[in-house]
Amino acid sequence: MKQELLNFIKRESYKENFQEGFRLASGKTSPYYFDLKQTLFHPVYCQYACKLLYNLILEKDPRVQAVSGLTMGSDPLVYGIAQLSLQGSSIFPIVIRKKEKDHGTQKRAEGRLQEITSPENIVLIDDVITTGSSTLQAYFVLKELGFRPKYAFCVVDRLEGGRENLAKHNVELIPLFTLQDFKSSSYMV
Repeated sequence: MKQELLNFIKRESYKENFQEGFRLASGKTSPYYFDLKQTLFHPVYCQYACKLLYNLILEKDPRVQAVSGLTMGSDPLVYGIAQLSLQGSSIFPIVIRKKEKDHGTQKRAEGRLQEITSPENIVLIDDVITTGSSTLQAYFVLKELGFRPKYAFCVVDRLEGGRENLAKHNVELIPLFTLQDFKSSSYMV
């Protein structure tokens, strides 16, 4: 399953352009680009990613009660992992908005936060981590609400400082893959 997911990401979601590069959400330019929506919006490969992440989460901390991330990169994973958890004890999806709602309750975090019985029983999820800024946005919202995530999981770590930036806040990054798994052999460093 992991190898099939890797192959699909290489074929459908990964690009290299050493002449012009790609502008990333972090503002950086890189010769490597991941459009994981092309993978995570495919039901089979989204399920593979969710199963692999779900297993990693349970290996690291079987007491996890919620998975959370900044919308939209984490959404398919957060919902997929929650669905998979129905086989055991429920893991609730918590979605973090990029900005506070300007109506209603004006919440940034949506989900059943009241189900989480310990501040550490929530983990962070993202599709691709570069510097970790999106994951840290979610972390800070959760921290304001009294939660202390200790782990962040992602499909791909681009190896551009995300692990280190998360570690500054005592959050350990655990990826399924890293950029090294995707680079063309002719460009390996």
